Amino acid sequence: MADGLFGSRLDPRTLDQLRELGIDPSRLQARTTPPSNQPYTTAGLPSLQTLNAPELQNTNTRGFMLGSNVIADFNKNRAQTQALFLRPDADKNTIAHEQEHLLARQGLGTGSAINRKFDELLGKKGSLLREQFVKDAVASASYLKEKYGINDAYFDPSMLKQGGTALYEQLATLAGYEAANSVDLTKDPVLRKTLFKNKDVRETYNAITGLRQTRLDARDLPTYTRQPELTEPGMVDRFKQLFGLAQPTNVQYKDPFTDTMR
Repeated sequence: MADGLFGSRLDPRTLDQLRELGIDPSRLQARTTPPSNQPYTTAGLPSLQTLNAPELQNTNTRGFMLGSNVIADFNKNRAQTQALFLRPDADKNTIAHEQEHLLARQGLGTGSAINRKFDELLGKKGSLLREQFVKDAVASASYLKEKYGINDAYFDPSMLKQGGTALYEQLATLAGYEAANSVDLTKDPVLRKTLFKNKDVRETYNAITGLRQTRLDARDLPTYTRQPELTEPGMVDRFKQLFGLAQPTNVQYKDPFTDTMR
């Protein structure tokens, strides 16, 4: 059977994996998104194909990217077509979530490898901090939903049964939201006291998400490199907030290339 216009642009490994999942490549439809509505992480995926998969309609799956979690397959993963497969009604936050996984696949070999990189950058305490982050993310679910509309299964209490395994999915949702909406969640005053209260964790989060997974940072840093925070909230910031002079943190523009706020 012919694979159709968009199926023909996918590599054989991707086509085989799609068929194993019950996705007919000949039914894939290109999704056109104006550049102004694209997550800024799109810049790190120069050959990205964003495709609607009609088979996902009326399912709980909003989207996915392909690859294997077998270490021996990591180079094969990197060589696969940069493609996202989406439920036709998937929104920009879903696209940005899957782009986080795709960036991790390109940089580390597979999306879930973010967990291992998180541990590595935090040293001996990494696995414990990863498990704590998952707990804090679940505890922050109500606030994230009310404040930002972030609402998916990775913040459900059931994730606690998996220890810290869900971290890479939670980070993809959080960082994806940042990329799709040009905000910096680590600057949120409430999350700064809960989910992002630990400075080491904040620095690690920034190092393993978004365009820090590429060499597009203006400083040309090696990928997945922790950088010390430039400033901490101080008396001046609190003074400005007290008198209404500070720009609300949830609407600041995050420069994707320098990780600074504007």
